[in-house]
Amino acid sequence: MAQYRRLPIRHHALKVADDEILPAWGVPVALIALVGASEILPDGGLRALVHVAGEALIERQAVRLADAGVTHMLVAVGTVPGELLATCDRIQRRGMKVTPVRTAADVAAVVSADDQLLLVADGLRAGGTHYAAIAKSAAPAILVTGDTLLTQGFERIDATRRWGGLASVSGQMVADLAAMPGEWDMMLTLLRLAVQASARRLYCEPALFEQGEIAIVTDRPTAVLIEQSSLQQVEYGGMGLGRSAVMMPLVRLMGPVLVKSPATARYLPWITGLLWIIVALLAASGLAAAGALVAIVAGLGLAAMRFLSSFRAESARQDRIRHWIRRFSWLLLGSFPWLLSLGGPAHKMPPFAEAALAPCLAATILLARALYEDGGEKRRFHWLLPDADQAWLMLAPALLFGLAPLMFAILPLLALLQILLWQRLARRPDPEIAKNSKV
Repeated sequence: MAQYRRLPIRHHALKVADDEILPAWGVPVALIALVGASEILPDGGLRALVHVAGEALIERQAVRLADAGVTHMLVAVGTVPGELLATCDRIQRRGMKVTPVRTAADVAAVVSADDQLLLVADGLRAGGTHYAAIAKSAAPAILVTGDTLLTQGFERIDATRRWGGLASVSGQMVADLAAMPGEWDMMLTLLRLAVQASARRLYCEPALFEQGEIAIVTDRPTAVLIEQSSLQQVEYGGMGLGRSAVMMPLVRLMGPVLVKSPATARYLPWITGLLWIIVALLAASGLAAAGALVAIVAGLGLAAMRFLSSFRAESARQDRIRHWIRRFSWLLLGSFPWLLSLGGPAHKMPPFAEAALAPCLAATILLARALYEDGGEKRRFHWLLPDADQAWLMLAPALLFGLAPLMFAILPLLALLQILLWQRLARRPDPEIAKNSKV
């Protein structure tokens, strides 16, 4: 029986058989993907165009492939409806070259003998970890899983294993397929060639299929179930007590509505940016409490943008817009007393507790963000750190009751205390890791 060793990618997801490793290819000339988009659903639509969380499956596949280093995607098609063309155009606008192919000769014309070709099953929804594992493999590789009731939608490759929907093959295998007489299913034939060549096998636990982390969408009801599972499993935590404890739980309640329409992700940045501008205008008009209340709503907008980025293919421009809005919100927090005082009727300097400590508050939040990003995934308790959402949530009632100077004096000290507490707790060894190391 083959012995499996775990890959250092995710501790629970993938293993590789020691007796199925081939010599390395060397450095590939190009990393190209062949994505299936020809299967027809019972209702007559293409499986690749089924929407999960408001985004077509093939668009999500393109994002995962781009993250893995693929720049050219071949789409195995039968018919090419207008909706597929429009989807491919959107993918190309994000920087991925897309070429429809119908025969092995079409693929061979693009893929040279030294290239690496990634195979992506029609209707596959998988995590970035699995794409990265296949793309980084130094030899032909196949993602495999156990033959269980949960994996019946995947192709069987032997008596106990089924295909996990991802594989990498050499350019030479593509040339061999093109030279074979007769008509063959490109995807499955290349998979069989990889199996016959004893390609390395990366094992994926069948439990991931039960969790919805990997799935083959067979029909639209299945897509609905996967969407519900994704909404429950997407990360809502991260840095910040205000975001983790208040904003993201509220966004999670609105999640099913937010992900339904692609227009939400398109217009939400403009709405959020406009809300922060309104905050600045209200502060400059002397309406401090109203500005703080609008800032809470604007913070919800930023949290919703972060939430949607888990489901949408974000362009670099959208990512920059989100970062600029966040920076503007920090700047606004630090300058809020100055806007309020100098923009008011008296045009006088703000009290020292507000004028000096408001920038200190913004600085401590930036310090917490820097520590969070430097800590990486090894640190825990990120939700304890201070953030702008927490500050606005505490400032709004203080401004309503005329306690702004006191709150501006308290918040920087509270933020520093949170950072110290986080550093204390984050450096403690993880009990689960310690237990595994003892074993």
